[in-house]
Amino acid sequence: MKAIVAKNLTETKAEISFSDGIPAMEPTAANEQILAQLNQVSKDLGYGEVKAGDPGSRGAGDISYVAEYVACLDGLGASGKGAHAPGETLNIKELPALIKRTAILIYRLTR
Repeated sequence: MKAIVAKNLTETKAEISFSDGIPAMEPTAANEQILAQLNQVSKDLGYGEVKAGDPGSRGAGDISYVAEYVACLDGLGASGKGAHAPGETLNIKELPALIKRTAILIYRLTR
């Protein structure tokens, strides 16, 4: 993109700049409570324990925009590699279990 911007047409000028657009989602006590409930659902289903990822090594999700205002979780979807790039992969075999786990979590959160 910088190379394209550098090749302006005659009598034109272009600039490009970049800035971080998604805020980091910091761990909170409220988020840890939801994680504990997700962990219990996962164990109840026989899927094993769920732990929070290292905040310093995970990417930001769309939910990060509201994370400072509401308790929330990110990372409930399927695993993969090469996120948002050519050759990106997604493990769709995980989806039935993840959908079941998330549906039960939502159900329990509404009770």
